[in-house]
Amino acid sequence: MQQFTGTQYLSIDIANCFGLDRLNWNDRLLWFHKHEPELEDLSPQAKHPIMYRKAVRAMRAVQKGQATNHIMGLDATASGLQIMASISGCHETARAVNLINTGKREDVYDAVCSHMNGIPGVKTDRDVVKKPVLTVFYGSTATPKEVFGDGPALTAFYSTLKTRLCGAYELLGIMQSYWNTKAEYHTWKLPDGHTARVPVTQVVDRTIEIDEWDHIRFVYRTEVIAPKEKSRSLPANITHSIDGWITRQMIQASKQQGYWMAPIHDCFFASPNHMNKVRENYVKILAWLADSGTFQRILCDIAGHPVKYYRKSSTLSREILKSEYALS
Repeated sequence: MQQFTGTQYLSIDIANCFGLDRLNWNDRLLWFHKHEPELEDLSPQAKHPIMYRKAVRAMRAVQKGQATNHIMGLDATASGLQIMASISGCHETARAVNLINTGKREDVYDAVCSHMNGIPGVKTDRDVVKKPVLTVFYGSTATPKEVFGDGPALTAFYSTLKTRLCGAYELLGIMQSYWNTKAEYHTWKLPDGHTARVPVTQVVDRTIEIDEWDHIRFVYRTEVIAPKEKSRSLPANITHSIDGWITRQMIQASKQQGYWMAPIHDCFFASPNHMNKVRENYVKILAWLADSGTFQRILCDIAGHPVKYYRKSSTLSREILKSEYALS
């Protein structure tokens, strides 16, 4: 993993806020040095102008030798898919979401888009593909159908997922198969002892009759806890629970190492001086997850009896430890 100084990370932060977070590290640093004299003038063009101006002001203070309390964030590049890649041991999925170093900063939405466009009769773009990819691995079938319709594009979308993100796609079906039609709750434990307890809810209509108003009746809709025959919610709930565990591990690691770190979902904020540690902690946690039996234990908890789950590979953790852009 490349190491950078605090000032270099601040330069990267400026480039990220400008909208260049999909470039390689060195390209972001080159962009900063090329445009360093005119950073203030470029503010109207920034993707995140408020954060961009804040980062530029911090850089100017640093250049004058002044202390700054500036914090920056680095995002996981598709955290849900990173989790699914880790627990499935899938090198293909891991490569698409930067858990395997390919020498460049990968973009999973570009990869899906490019693969789909290679199928005859299909033409799409990254912005169209992003929402279906984001939602399908949390169990959605409505969003892909809404975006692509019922024709060749939808078929191409699913065939691409099976090819480029095969481990995650298989995992999706496995998670959904553990839905308990008789349960009011699905419960499982995370590696740190935290218990996820997710109620099964249904929307029902209830009738109220008011005697004082000549037996007037009205119907209201409410949500109740009750077993449900079908649901697609388990993949999202399992993945999000692991995501929460990762966040807790990141916070604990930062405290042990003596620096302040704050997560906003899968984006981790800290002083630029500590971002090497933030990145290292993240890949170590995902590498541990890839070697652990966490997912199998979760399935056992949900099923209420022992089950077996075999990962696609037992060597993925070695590659994760060498990853470069897991946070970007």
